[in-house]
Amino acid sequence: MSFDFKKKYLNLAIPVVLTTQLFSPLNVLGDENPVEIETIELDDSQTPVEEEKNKPDLEVENLGEFHKVGPQVFHGTALTAAYGKSPEDVPYMYILQHGTPSALSIVNLVTGETEDTITLENSTSAWGIDVDSHQNVWIGGTSSGNLYKYDPVTKELTDFGNRLHHNRDTAILDLEVGGDRIYGSTAYNGTVFSYIPETGEQKDYGQVIKGKEFAKSVLYDEELESIFMGVGSKAELIRYDIRTKMRDRFLPWEYRFEKYVSDIQIVGDYLFARLDPSNKVIVMNKKTLELLDEIDVTSKTVSPKSPDQDVVYYTYEGQLFAYHYKSGDKIKVEIPNIGQEVISLDFVEMNTEDNPGATLVGLTSNAGEYFTYNLSTGHFSFNQADLTELPVTLYTLFTSPSKEQILINGYMSGGIGIYDIHTGKTTPIKDVSQIESMSYLNNKLYLGAYPKARLLEYDLNLPISEAKFKEITRYKDLGQERPTALLGIDELNKLVIGTYPETSTGGGLLSIYDPSTKEVQSYENYIENQSIISLSYLSDYVYGGTSVFANHVRSEEGATLFKFKADNPLEKEIIALPIKATMINSLIHQNGELLYGMADGKLFSYNVMTQETNQNEIVPAISGRFKNSTLLFGPNNLLYGTVEGVLFSADPESLEVKILKAEGAKDLAIDKNGDLYFRNEADLWKYEMKR
Repeated sequence: MSFDFKKKYLNLAIPVVLTTQLFSPLNVLGDENPVEIETIELDDSQTPVEEEKNKPDLEVENLGEFHKVGPQVFHGTALTAAYGKSPEDVPYMYILQHGTPSALSIVNLVTGETEDTITLENSTSAWGIDVDSHQNVWIGGTSSGNLYKYDPVTKELTDFGNRLHHNRDTAILDLEVGGDRIYGSTAYNGTVFSYIPETGEQKDYGQVIKGKEFAKSVLYDEELESIFMGVGSKAELIRYDIRTKMRDRFLPWEYRFEKYVSDIQIVGDYLFARLDPSNKVIVMNKKTLELLDEIDVTSKTVSPKSPDQDVVYYTYEGQLFAYHYKSGDKIKVEIPNIGQEVISLDFVEMNTEDNPGATLVGLTSNAGEYFTYNLSTGHFSFNQADLTELPVTLYTLFTSPSKEQILINGYMSGGIGIYDIHTGKTTPIKDVSQIESMSYLNNKLYLGAYPKARLLEYDLNLPISEAKFKEITRYKDLGQERPTALLGIDELNKLVIGTYPETSTGGGLLSIYDPSTKEVQSYENYIENQSIISLSYLSDYVYGGTSVFANHVRSEEGATLFKFKADNPLEKEIIALPIKATMINSLIHQNGELLYGMADGKLFSYNVMTQETNQNEIVPAISGRFKNSTLLFGPNNLLYGTVEGVLFSADPESLEVKILKAEGAKDLAIDKNGDLYFRNEADLWKYEMKR
């Protein structure tokens, strides 16, 4: 069976095949090297790294027409959940959905019906959620930091506006209701604040620890009148005494190389802190700060105290366990294997025949699956919440080999939309994670997938009935987070990979994959304490560009341009550019002797024979750690690019720049007609060139 490349395209988790014309999904999961569906975590790729500065006034040239194509990727994606009840004591699960904008879905746990989905304007994600004693639901949003309240009596949503007051803060990561105050923790300034809705009074506790960008978890303890905070990276635990204004750092030293403390729970005198990425919860005395125990977990959290005994629940590798915190006993609960990470856990009163008294409820997947387990009857069930599909922010653009289709990946929740330039229709592909990079190599498509830094291979020649999508390797095992640069060299049949690290102590690695031998050779910390974010091949040399950011640490040296012979990566040469930058990105060439790239906001060319450099500044300041700009050549041999939302064209010889759009243009793809495509939040846009 074959298919038309003009109608369909690709699936990362479902095997497909491509002819020389287009991609197509297959409805049966392949049995060889299936791609995992990953639980969504906070993606910090958009972390600001420079203080925001005003852009210069840019004179825009009218060389074409803009057309809004619209949203391309839709998902019903659950990020987290909280639990409460209606005035009639009906138990509800409140699910936060990823989308642009995000939404709150309200699930009746007795009937299983989703009774309402309420849009959270001004938020593209939402992570913080808690239910107060009056059963009001409080929500903290991302990218504007808005605070919301849902009232189950009036069934109305109130928006209290942006509660973030630091320039680098864009997200409320966690919320805790304590007394009359709402406590929130933030990224990317790593601060904690409290807010009194009735009076509008807000207190800023500032950055928890200098240099720590992520205040991932916050919990208020009324008995101690203290705020407990979990931060990263690297991980730390803080107890802040509101009365004395004293801060205690108390994460034991053996855990200081963890990335985050992602969740905190307190039961009596026992404090539970979830560590990431080690899949451990440490148990401590909240008063003495003494380490008491360590638990292996795969759930994102432990439950509150069980209503019937001194127990909290958690999951490990799909099994439910009861942890008796006074004795330290860990007892496996005899129920079916849950099979997935559990995102949230709590107890509700369902008051049905199968579920009298307390029932444990756990959200188990981003697809909205959840389980219920009754403590008295042992009744267990799997359930599926009906989630509205929402448009999601777009992330990575690229084209099919024919340049007749534009592929658009979704941010965080993944997914791909395949937009056909002839029909104007979009084909959705669902089971795909976030994509950082893409390259073709001898009729194979390679993708760098996040999380776990997976390298995926897709053979474009296979008939659809035989298609298999293979995971070649995952660099997570070497402490890497994302494959940020891919380069296929057809004449050598080699794929070159550059990465951004997560838990290694140095920089990103350089890797070479040989499809003929299936061998992967990796060179760790290739450029010391820097990440490899761009690659190009010219005149027998591989050229690479770096970011000064690795492991959330900024290298003291500027970004590096380097080169090496493709058969000898160990003999690399550092090229001294007369440009100081945090990122050297978007390396590209069009044969000849000139290599082009972006050094922060500067477009530059480098002559590989004469070592001469030319440059032209487009914007004075940038944001991000590795994904900031895109350069491509059009059919008219002009250079096109985006940087910091600016869309431009450039003469390849003089680097004279014309601004086509001054803001709101991210990423770039060019079709066979020379028309430009870019993303702005959830929308794909087309810039149709005048002809």
